Amino acid sequence: MVEQSPEKACVAGSIPAETTMFIMLSFLIKFPILKRIIPSIIRRLNLKNFKYNAFGINFKLDLNYFIDRRFYLAGYDDDVINHLNNLIKKHNFNYFIDIGSCWGLYSLRISKENPNISILSFDVFKKNIDRLNSMKIQNNFKNITTYNLAIGENRRIEKFSVDEDYSPNYAKDLDGKFTIEVQQDYIDNLIDIKNNLIVIKIDVERSELEVLKGAKNLIKNNKCFIVLETFGRQEKVVLNYLKQYGYKIVNHNLRTSDYFLKNF
Repeated sequence: MVEQSPEKACVAGSIPAETTMFIMLSFLIKFPILKRIIPSIIRRLNLKNFKYNAFGINFKLDLNYFIDRRFYLAGYDDDVINHLNNLIKKHNFNYFIDIGSCWGLYSLRISKENPNISILSFDVFKKNIDRLNSMKIQNNFKNITTYNLAIGENRRIEKFSVDEDYSPNYAKDLDGKFTIEVQQDYIDNLIDIKNNLIVIKIDVERSELEVLKGAKNLIKNNKCFIVLETFGRQEKVVLNYLKQYGYKIVNHNLRTSDYFLKNF
C-alpha cells in the first residue's frame, strides 16, 4: 500500500484557495523543530469552519481537532483508504460499513471513488455525524446513510467520554472530563444483509469485540473484508473471534495497528 503525498492530495481535485499555505506548512512541518509548533499555531487560530478541497471533495474542517490538523498537514490513513478503494473496484463490493466513522474521512473518500456502493456510517458523537451530513450534501453524495449511534453487542444507553474538549475519539473505558450518553444498538438488529460483498471498517476505541459479537450474522452470512484497529489485551481475543468464522489475516499495518482480514 502506497501512501499518497500531501502535495498530490492537494491537487487531486480543483485547486483550493489555500494551496500556497498548505504547501508551505507541509514543507515546514518536515523539520523536527517545527513539527510540534506548527499544529499548535494552527490550533490557536481557532479555525472551526475551514474550507479545504482535496481528492475532488470539498471538506469542512475544524482545525481545533487533531485528526483535522493531521489530515490537512500530512494526510490521514491515505494508504489504507487507497487500498480499500482499489479493493472495492476490483471485487465490486456492494457495501461499505464505517463503524466509528468520526466525521467521515473514509466514507467521503470511498463515496467519491465508488458512487454505486452503499455506505453506512456510524458514530457516537453527534457533531461528527452532523459534519459528515453537511459534507455529504455539499458534495452531492447520494450513497451515504448516517447513524448517530454507538455500536456494540446489545441495545442500551451507553456513556462515553474524552479527556479533551476538542477530541472526537469518545470511548467507553475512559473516565474523561467530557461525557455524553448515546443510544447503543447492534449491527444484526439494524442490518439484514446476506450473500453480499461487504467492506467493514471498525475503529471504536477498544470496543472491537463487542461490535463483532453484535454483527455475528453479518460476518457469517456475507463475504467480508474487515479492517480494524486492535492492540494490547484485546488484540488476541478479537483475532481469535474472527478466526472461528473463517477469517484470515491478509495484512497487519504496524504503524496504525490496523489488521486486514477476509473470509473469502
